[in-house]
Amino acid sequence: MAKLMQLEILTPEKSLLRRNDVTYVFLNTVYGGLGVLANHAPVLATLKEGPLKVQDENGKLTFVYVEGGFAQIQDNKVVVLTRKAELAQNIDRGKYEQVKQEANNRLQNPDKFTDIEHTEKILRRAIGRLKTLDMAAEQKEFDI
Repeated sequence: MAKLMQLEILTPEKSLLRRNDVTYVFLNTVYGGLGVLANHAPVLATLKEGPLKVQDENGKLTFVYVEGGFAQIQDNKVVVLTRKAELAQNIDRGKYEQVKQEANNRLQNPDKFTDIEHTEKILRRAIGRLKTLDMAAEQKEFDI
């Protein structure tokens, strides 16, 4: 039996996820992916926009979009603090495909009112949500 960890995903508005049956967490940090198993060394990591992957003791996967933030790993507990987080099943693919397209168009054809930095942030967030959906959809293809 795999050793278990606790996981909390917290935003300023709510506690999105709180579990005690987690065997694996994949975090998308500013330095690359970080896989976490039980008894992981203590870490404080800066997260970027993108998917977070959670596996429970039964092997079931859950995918969550996080909008940057921080993760603390210590004593078999992973705490994620983020501005926004969404479960993959709550993300509207059509909406974020459109946001991505509009942001790309604005960056390719900027005018004097275009805030490049803000538009790039919007684009990263849309891409992160879409990547979260893609990872969740890819996993469902392999479920038996």
